[in-house]
Amino acid sequence: MNRSLVTTAAIVGLLAALVLPTGAWAEDLEGTTYDETEVVSGDAYPGDPDVEAMLVSSEERRLIDVRAIANAAGWTNINQGRPYRLVTGNTYTLVLIPRESPYTLADLLQYAPSTFVRQPDGSYLLSENIVVEQGATLKLEDEEGLVLHLASTPDAFVSIVTIGGSIELAGTAEKPIEVAAWDPVSQTADTDTTDGRAYLRVTGGVARFSHVDFHDLGFWSGATGGVALTGNAAPDTLKEYDDLNRVGRDTEDAGTTTVYGTEIFPADGAELLTTEPDLGAYSYVAADIDDISVRDNAFGLFITSAQGVDIRNSSFEHNLVDGLVLHRDVTNTVVHNTTVSHNAVDGVAVTRAATGVVLSRLTVEQNGRNGITIEGGPLADGPSAMGTSVGDYGNNEVEDSMVSGNGRYGIEILGGEHLTVDANTVDGHDMGIVVADAVSDVTITDNLVQHSSEHAIALRGGVTGATVQGNDIDGGEVGIYLRDASGSVDRNTIIGVSNHAVTLIAATGATQITNNDVSGRGPSAIDIARAGSIDPTTRANDVDAWVSTKPLDVILRSIFQPLTVLWLILGALVVFSAISGVRARRKNAGIRHPYASHTPLSQLTSGIADPTAFGRPPAHEGNSR
Repeated sequence: MNRSLVTTAAIVGLLAALVLPTGAWAEDLEGTTYDETEVVSGDAYPGDPDVEAMLVSSEERRLIDVRAIANAAGWTNINQGRPYRLVTGNTYTLVLIPRESPYTLADLLQYAPSTFVRQPDGSYLLSENIVVEQGATLKLEDEEGLVLHLASTPDAFVSIVTIGGSIELAGTAEKPIEVAAWDPVSQTADTDTTDGRAYLRVTGGVARFSHVDFHDLGFWSGATGGVALTGNAAPDTLKEYDDLNRVGRDTEDAGTTTVYGTEIFPADGAELLTTEPDLGAYSYVAADIDDISVRDNAFGLFITSAQGVDIRNSSFEHNLVDGLVLHRDVTNTVVHNTTVSHNAVDGVAVTRAATGVVLSRLTVEQNGRNGITIEGGPLADGPSAMGTSVGDYGNNEVEDSMVSGNGRYGIEILGGEHLTVDANTVDGHDMGIVVADAVSDVTITDNLVQHSSEHAIALRGGVTGATVQGNDIDGGEVGIYLRDASGSVDRNTIIGVSNHAVTLIAATGATQITNNDVSGRGPSAIDIARAGSIDPTTRANDVDAWVSTKPLDVILRSIFQPLTVLWLILGALVVFSAISGVRARRKNAGIRHPYASHTPLSQLTSGIADPTAFGRPPAHEGNSR
């Protein structure tokens, strides 16, 4: 019996080891488990983070000072109604005050004869900062073509910034305007960001750019990143300032210094520099942008706090971070007929709090991370110092675009609501279209997604109300992948996949998988074995062309489910017991006496005793008496 028990226990343990799903098997009964912790961040930024961050702070402080003085000049009339110049650190800043007519090339030559100079090759070199006040417009154009170089050396760099004013740069298709950061010593574009670099920024007002080539501009932050439209956030952040690091406070000789024949303002004392600026006077920025090229900047084009921006027929290439960034509070903006390629991180980045953005007829390719990233989650998850909304953002669209060959995903959507991805071609990525982080009401329709190495379309992390319909998918391990996500998967054509056409894992809600036409090779066409407690609806899917390639271990694991294993073990015990009994009977075969194993009583006594031996008379004598 002891031997039988030991043998039975060994059989039970062996069966359990063979058929019970544990570890990785429990997570993935069929197919591949993907490592989603791998991070593709794009190309590393080449600059000096510490130095460049300090330079960004210095630029913010300079603009605060300029704005404070501009406010003071307005109510003191100290500038006597003409543009004026300020000492700001180791450079000067020319302030263009409000007037009805725009400031032109001729005006700059008049007001800055020594800092805005035409070079022998016909280009213009600007070697001081320009600030355009609210109510003023700087309009630069030249029928012969304009090349504007902004001085940018290891010692100093300049910028053109509006504070509520507007900028118009108008070239022609034959002779576009060129704007670049320029080192006048080496006579080449400044490609080094570590010591700062010249940039252009429109804060409030209107930007109108047509036929302009911007290149080699900007450093580190979005606001100073090259070409920036920053709405009423002037400057980008208002940090507590340390007087020891303040730029532009040294005005000891300001009243007596003459620069290029123009008086430096303020004429007496530095008290005006302590005047607090009016930070609420400027509105969102608006922009009309046609046929611009933005290349080799830090950020290509950075937009925040903007309404009604129209970008068309343009290109954003080879920038050091993202190509085109639509940051906070960008609304009712359209980008169309535009190329975004070979940027170090994302091609197009639409961040949280941007709504009503339409990306149409774009070509987005060969960027270091994602082709297009759209974020729509809340800015805060509870009470905050700024009282920020905890609601989602959305109503953004990507349509009729070619997205190919980017380093990670083609299109990634993170959070938000009421989103549309329609009629795009997404080709050659780790994953083609990825939707995650509790997105609600997303429509993914009529896209061609091909040559993905893992998932073609993936929904995960709490996505609800998704519609995945009418897409053509060619290639990848999984065609449409849902994990902790729910919606409708309908009328998609999926070919050439190597694992599953459709996979559902974990809590997938009342997902419907209907009318899909699939072909390929793999363990199963429609994989719902790992779906949650609510069974998905599968109906009218054409899987006749699917070739099943389930390996033996997968087949065994699909057969030997836990309850099946329990019954098999119990049955094995019964069979083993029966076999053991049969073997024992065969061992003792033949006819045996039924009491052969019992000891006769005679063997346990001394025999029959004679009474006379113990002094008793024979039995007959006793009877005669």
